[in-house]
Parts: sequence; structure tokens; C-alpha cells
Amino acid sequence: MEIVTTLILLYLLIIITASLWASQKTGIADVLFYLIGGLAAVNLHLLSPHSATIETFAFIGSIFLFFYLGLEENLQGFSDGIKKGWKIAIAGVILPFGVIYGTLFLLTHDTIKSIVFAMAFAPTSIGIAFLTLNTLKFNAKSKLQPTIVAAALTDDVLSLILWGILGGVLVSLQNSSSVAISLETLGTLAIKPISNFLFFAISMALIAYLFFLFRPTSALLEQNTLSSLFIKTKNSIYRRIGANQFLGRQELNSAIIIMIFLAFLGAFIAEYFATSVALGAYFMGLIINKEHFGDESAGQEQLFHESSEKIRFLTLYLFAPIFFISIGLQMEIASFTLLASILGKALLVSGVLFLAQFVAASFTARYINHLPWRSATLIGIAMQGRAEVTFLVAMAALSMKLITSTDLLLISISAFILNLSVPFLLKMAAHYHEKKDYEDIR
Repeated sequence: MEIVTTLILLYLLIIITASLWASQKTGIADVLFYLIGGLAAVNLHLLSPHSATIETFAFIGSIFLFFYLGLEENLQGFSDGIKKGWKIAIAGVILPFGVIYGTLFLLTHDTIKSIVFAMAFAPTSIGIAFLTLNTLKFNAKSKLQPTIVAAALTDDVLSLILWGILGGVLVSLQNSSSVAISLETLGTLAIKPISNFLFFAISMALIAYLFFLFRPTSALLEQNTLSSLFIKTKNSIYRRIGANQFLGRQELNSAIIIMIFLAFLGAFIAEYFATSVALGAYFMGLIINKEHFGDESAGQEQLFHESSEKIRFLTLYLFAPIFFISIGLQMEIASFTLLASILGKALLVSGVLFLAQFVAASFTARYINHLPWRSATLIGIAMQGRAEVTFLVAMAALSMKLITSTDLLLISISAFILNLSVPFLLKMAAHYHEKKDYEDIR
């Protein structure tokens, strides 16, 4: 058993090393080569998508990736991104959902299967966009990245809630001879996913209040029982454990361990409330900022930077690559005959989805958010990735027997084609954006 685990880890490290080398030589984002590496490994029978070792490391990778993504952001930037990105997110769920549903229904005439495909392809991959943007340098990145991340995160949340409702509906329809379903049933199914997300959000807000964010305003300082209790609780926590600077009270390595603990705590809270662990890790990273590392005289900036760099290394060069390799492993192809029969459908699905997502995101960014076309185009491309929630929905649907293993392969190949397009097109869009910005300055 130990030698098998060691061999699996060696194969993973070989793929990571080769991908980083290929990325450096070609100038293409390394995430593309992680996906290709997973595809090659599973079809050469070097790695299995069902390996418990890979599943564990991929799970850890998703937590690290989203925690670091939150750590790189700040609450003000995220708030601004939500204000700009929620309209893009809603359009990016509705239009792709409708287009994919229509396409699959024309191909299969199967309502349940068409809804599953539409649900799987509605959410956008934050990880694909983030890792690709991480390799690019252009002046507008700091302004556009929060909008892209917030829009992708919002449509993931909407998709998870929608799947919580529709998943139960589809199982009921499949097991029932009647195709009718009442509004009362829909309402009952909607209560659980919505309430779970609300409880998760309240829990994260409580952690933020107790440890990081709460600053009493003059209005709250007026004497009343409730505000006095809150302020005393807050002051007591800060006085006893130095919550606003608690990471700065540790040595560097201890601070990093505490940060990792907080990432997993956020993931646990999310999983407890049946929400994506990625959301929990992201929001926990979002809560933390440099103020928690002490004051400026204590080397706040340096300690925060050093801690973030260690987390960045673990994320971008170990755990996140394994997460994306595991996505490539979902592309196990039983025969070339099966591949040939699916490839045409996959090209059609990925093509119409690309157009629908691009129109939804870029036109919303241009005509509702009033961004220039170059920015709107870049956002439309960045929102094309399909990974985390797509495979969560697809695997859940497979376990519910709503789709077959062949359908899962079709989803995997279609997502793979979209994910391959992002690094190439996003690099071109960023280069064009920088060029136009330079021309405008001149």
C-alpha cells in the first residue's frame, strides 16, 4: 500500500515539474499542462481518477486554492467586485443554462438529462481564471480580477442553491410516472439549500465580527444593553487573545499553521451546512488581512508578506496543481470509437456554451457595467472555465443515476475543451488590453 501511494505521489510530482517546465518554455499558463498531464496519465493507466490518495490531495488543493484566492483579495475589493459582478453572474447563469438545455434536448430529447447538463455548465471555474490571471501582467488586472472572481463566485453560489433544488426535483420526476410537480414541492425543496447557505453566511459573519472586523461606530457606542454586550464581548476577546493582531504574536511558522487551520475551519463550516468547501476556505481567507499580523513597528507588512508567500508556494506549486491534474483524470477514454462518437457532441456543447457565456458576461459588462469593450471581452473569456462546481454537480448526478458514465465523459470532454481555450485566449485579451491602454495614454 505504501509503495503504491509513493508511486502515485511521484507521478503527480513528475506531471507538476513537467508542466512548470513546459509553461516556462511556451509562455502558456501552467494550468493547461496540469489538465493535459491528468488526461495523459489516466489514459496511459499511470493514475486512476478513483485513487483515494489523489482524491484527498485534490480536496486539500481546492481548500488551499480558494483560501489563497481570498487571502489575495480584501473585503473592500470583494464588496466592490460583487457590486460590479452580480449582474454578470446572473446573466452568466441564465443564458448558458438556457442554451445548454436547448442544445441537449435537441440531441437527446431527454428533459432530465438536459437539465443536468445545463446545471453542470452554469457555474464558472474561479480556479482556472485565477491561475491563468496569476501568470499574466497587465495594468488593468488589479481592477478587473475582483470583478471576475466575485462574478464567478456569485454564479457558483447561485448554481449550488439551484442544484440543491433541482437535484431533488429530478430524482422525484425520474421515480414518478407523473411529470407534474407542485409549487409546494418546489418550495419545500428550496428551503433546505437556501437555509443552509444562510446559516453558513451567518456563521462566517459571526467569526468575522468576533475576531476581525467589528469597529463600533459612535451610534453603537450609545448606551444600550445589546450594543454594550457586543462591545464588551469584543473587547474581552481582543484583550485576552489579541484577536486583531493574533497572527503577529506568533513566530512565522506558527502563524502559517494557524492560517492553514483557519482555512480548514472555514471549509468544515461550509461542509457542515452542505455548502461548497471552496466557499468556506475563500471567505476565511477574505477575512484575514495584514492588520492581524501586528502593527507597523512590529514588521506587519513583512510578516504578512512572508506568511502569504509560504501559502502561495504550497498552493501554486503543490496542492492546486494536483487539484487540476485530478480534473484531467476525469477524461478516461475507454475506446477511440467512444471518443469519436462523443467528440462531435463535445465540440458542439463547448462551442455553444462559449458563445452563450461570452455574450452573457461581456455584453453585461459592457452595457450594464459600462466597461470598455476590451475589459468586457477579457471578462467574457475569463468566465469560460468549468471545473470545481461542474464536476461536483456531474458526479452527484451520476451517483443519483440521472446521467450515465458516457454522459459524464461528454461533460468532462466539453469542460476540458473550454478549459484549454482560457489560457490562450485570456493571454491574447490581456495583451490587447495592455496595448489599447498604452495607446490611450499616448
